[in-house]
Amino acid sequence: MAYVVALLINRRVYRGRNEIEKAKEYIENFWKDPYDAEKTAKAACLSKSHFAKLFKKCTGVTPREYHLNYRIEKLKEMLRDTNLTVAQAFAACNMEYNGHSARVFKEKTGISPSNYRKMFSQK
Repeated sequence: MAYVVALLINRRVYRGRNEIEKAKEYIENFWKDPYDAEKTAKAACLSKSHFAKLFKKCTGVTPREYHLNYRIEKLKEMLRDTNLTVAQAFAACNMEYNGHSARVFKEKTGISPSNYRKMFSQK
């Protein structure tokens, strides 16, 4: 009896983990593309609404937020490359360098893209 209870509890705790890992892998492989909830849910083999709830439950962020955070991390890597201008770093991440994207970067990191670049060029 204890085995059955443990099995049911284990299934409940880990339900969806594989699907979420598939979705994260999809996002990380296609991070340069604009976020598409339908394609990401399909990669996880889940319906769009179920996927969104399960992703948030398992990761603490929405799939769109995960995608944005991943893109920001890639952009930070590009900004550390002093051979690229800030605009070129954005372009390498398939993002347009404008007021909106700079504001999003600053909201996520607490510092503007150009100031982030300066931090690393001074080291």
